[in-house]
Amino acid sequence: MAISFLVFEKLLVLFLLTGMGLLFAQQGIFTKEVTLQLSKLLTKFVAPSLFVSSFIAAEFSWEKLSNLGLSVLAAFLILGTRLVLVHFLYPAERNMDKYAINFANVGFMGTPLALAVGGKEAVFYISAFVIANQLTQWTYGIYLISGDKSVINLRSLFINPATIGTVIGIFFFMLPMALPQVVTNAVDSFATLNTPLSTLVLGSYFYKASPRKIFLYPPAYQTAFWRLLGTSALSILLIWLLPIAEQDVRLALSIASTAPAAMNTALLSQVYGGDYEYGSRLVLLTTTLSIVTIPLTMGLAGVLYL
Repeated sequence: MAISFLVFEKLLVLFLLTGMGLLFAQQGIFTKEVTLQLSKLLTKFVAPSLFVSSFIAAEFSWEKLSNLGLSVLAAFLILGTRLVLVHFLYPAERNMDKYAINFANVGFMGTPLALAVGGKEAVFYISAFVIANQLTQWTYGIYLISGDKSVINLRSLFINPATIGTVIGIFFFMLPMALPQVVTNAVDSFATLNTPLSTLVLGSYFYKASPRKIFLYPPAYQTAFWRLLGTSALSILLIWLLPIAEQDVRLALSIASTAPAAMNTALLSQVYGGDYEYGSRLVLLTTTLSIVTIPLTMGLAGVLYL
């Protein structure tokens, strides 16, 4: 159960930073415009730079590259199993709930936690889940929210910050020469912004949110159960059954599978005509409850294989 206590300790740090984000929003420092610009900075530049940094730090081996490919396949298997299960759990009129269960906050919550618990090795492999998550969100996920297949943008499948950052990282990972130390130090310094910025921005989303609407709507707890416990436990069982020997791969997949609902539950619903307010409440509810559920589900992973 050591992994549970380690994860809980790292989560407390992240939640303290989240609280500071809430405080900054209350003080008028994080206005809506500031938060929007910081979100763009994180999504387009800071988060991808963390993947580049982890790839640069890794010493090339065909075994690592093979494990990365295995991570991608495992991520798609986990997501695919989840999509099938949730399709039969909820009727079509609860597509926002389906989205929140299917897609976890791997970027703003999973990646900082992976870095805190497993270091750059875990980030190296969690990038595979981020790509699988992005590809699925921008196809089936958008269809869930909009109900219209025509809005799916195939270009965004491959031209998005997560994919571009990972491709750049793989390129440097496979180079037969090391980059100058001044370059790697600069990339590392920029990448360290990911954890504080992502948690501060996440905290700002709690500002002006009605606690009554977040915590006193019973149907949302059913969705939170499936996102945080039901599908997370199923994913951990799948990881246990898969022929994965590398512990860092197992750790990265486990953290990515147990994160709360993706921020896109709110953001994409605003763009594609979903219930933005309800999507926001699901993100906030699952994020709050995850401080208890992630250590529990990671504890199960610890018993089985970590």
